Amino acid sequence: MNAMEMKMSKVSMHHHDHDHDHDHGDGCMSSHPMTFHVGVCQEILFNGWKTTTGLELFGSAGAIFLAGVLYKGLKYYRKALHTKATTATGDSQGNITKNECGNQGSCGGTAVVKYSMLSSGHIIQTLLHIVQSTASYVLMLVFMTYNVWLCLALVLGLAVGYFFFGWRKATVVDVTEHCQ
Repeated sequence: MNAMEMKMSKVSMHHHDHDHDHDHGDGCMSSHPMTFHVGVCQEILFNGWKTTTGLELFGSAGAIFLAGVLYKGLKYYRKALHTKATTATGDSQGNITKNECGNQGSCGGTAVVKYSMLSSGHIIQTLLHIVQSTASYVLMLVFMTYNVWLCLALVLGLAVGYFFFGWRKATVVDVTEHCQ
């Protein structure tokens, strides 16, 4: 065996002997359990966000709860902007067409909003979609810590957000249902 092979062999043996579950001096082990747990030691999303006490975990759970509420608010806001666009005459690059039950008489009809690709409405909706998609993946990663307290905070935040914002959701009623 040459010198390079001996070094690689020593590095390989050292790596296999290395215990990945070791204490970092704060009483917390550096492992990521793949089952639900109730511990207070938790690394959340990145290295700098680590809880080692119940108070830190409680504060993090509060932040995650708030993130869940805000996520539901963002979803409502996007729908509200779209609904507003259907009733507004605003965007000069937006196109609102009415469908009037064909040739069978005036039945009220429905409005269809078609944005052009570069309209301000479409650009705003695209940017908000990016924020919403990113937030949903980040919240999923929080849930994947499998910490029961963080998962519970997230689910409760989403529920409270739905409670505050979900009731405003418009229900579509087809006023032309009687038209054949």
